[in-house]
Order: sequence, then structure tokens, then C-alpha cells
Amino acid sequence: MANFTADDLKNKDYSQTADGGDNPKYIGFLDRNKVDKSEEYEVIYFCNKFLEKYDNPQTKESFQKVEKLLRHSNLKSEDNRQNLINWIVKNWNLK
Repeated sequence: MANFTADDLKNKDYSQTADGGDNPKYIGFLDRNKVDKSEEYEVIYFCNKFLEKYDNPQTKESFQKVEKLLRHSNLKSEDNRQNLINWIVKNWNLK
């Protein structure tokens, strides 16, 4: 798995702690299906797993590209992990 960290994120406005009752150690149904895009650890995990799963270059540039697409205005209210993945795959070549 890609092993990028908070230092590799382009944006620095994420919550560094779990918010809204979320628990970073909880790995249950909701965490498998939902992504809290405001939490640093969830964004890092999502981006790293995306690079691994879709065999993208394991570069900081690709990591930041996933992060950028995750913040796209079309995904503002989307938190379903699979919907996010599908949209990013489909729109990977967006500038």
C-alpha cells in the first residue's frame, strides 16, 4: 500500500482528530461505506488505498491528485466510499 502521510497532503485544513462522534479506531460498517472528507486520517487512508487499488503511480503527485478530486465540487455532499471511487476513476483525467 502507498504510505503517504499528512505531510504529503496538499491541503492543510483537515481535522486532525475524529469529529462528529467518529472514532478513528472504529472499523465497522460505516467506515467501510462512508468517508469523512474533513478528517485528515480518513483522507490519507482513502487516497493511499485508491492508489493501491487502481494501480496508479505511487507518487506524491498522484496522491495529491486523488485528494484534489475528492474535494471536487461535484462531490461536495457525497460521502459514500464506492460513489467517490467511481467518480474519481471516471474523472481521473480532469485538469
